[in-house]
Amino acid sequence: MAPRVLEVPPLLRQAWGEEVADALSFWLSSVLEERAVSRDEYRQILSRLDILEHDVADLKADVQELRREMNERFDRVNERFDRMNERFDQMHDRMDRMYQQMVVQTRWLIGALTIIGTVITILLAIAQFVR
Repeated sequence: MAPRVLEVPPLLRQAWGEEVADALSFWLSSVLEERAVSRDEYRQILSRLDILEHDVADLKADVQELRREMNERFDRVNERFDRMNERFDQMHDRMDRMYQQMVVQTRWLIGALTIIGTVITILLAIAQFVR
């Protein structure tokens, strides 16, 4: 399809002459047809862009909702870890107390065995002298 030839203003046609004005008109028309978009195409592109903008807005809302949900879940997981850390701290305290009790009981046991051994040794020594 041949490009629609644009009209050159009469003042330019008079200054340049018919041949130059027609050449310019033809050249400008072909450049515009190659590179320009018709109004219908422009409106169609705008409507598609509006649809894309709407879809992107929905997508942004979905991403924000997902981010909010993930943050809530991470907060809950962090709370669980905090509770577990508290339990581990309590267990550590219990283990420390148990260790201290074991040390005390071991000292008492060794002391008692020492006293019993000493008493037995003294009794054996007395029994030796009594014979």
